Amino acid sequence: MVENLYCEILDNETGLVQVGVGCPEEYYQEIGMQKRNVEQSEKDFQWYLEGKCPHFTLEETKQIKYEEALMGAKEFIEYQAVYQFDNNNSIEATDGNIGKMTAYALAFQTGTLDKVYWTSKEDNVLELDANDVLDILTGLGEIQSAIWNVKFVAYKNAINNASTIQEVQQIVINYAV
Repeated sequence: MVENLYCEILDNETGLVQVGVGCPEEYYQEIGMQKRNVEQSEKDFQWYLEGKCPHFTLEETKQIKYEEALMGAKEFIEYQAVYQFDNNNSIEATDGNIGKMTAYALAFQTGTLDKVYWTSKEDNVLELDANDVLDILTGLGEIQSAIWNVKFVAYKNAINNASTIQEVQQIVINYAV
């Protein structure tokens, strides 16, 4: 966004400037600053003369949005996604919990376990049998699938199909809805 601010030109070639903010206009005039149209770069957060400001390209903007979608999915899985096991107990849908439940399911299959104990997100200790573990594992898998195979893919496709920087910037990444 272009603003008309007092500034000092630091580099004529790149258009890099130092802007004056927070003091009375008279001060900037006394030290030789002039009002010019300047804009702040989202790349390095420096100020530049209008027309010389470096901006992200469409491909760079897409890569940043892709990383936002990827990290958003990982963070949602790790900190927010839960499987509601019963009316009083939920289990976080983390990769670690899926790994543990998978190990328990295999142990039930081989006959080395007949029950396991699990602490729910609500801090209730649950006694689980093979059917419970399979139900939980299925539920956790469905949550992960909804994130990675539906929502993440939809965001990825929207990013890839965007043809302008503005279209990419308008994509709102929100796994909670």
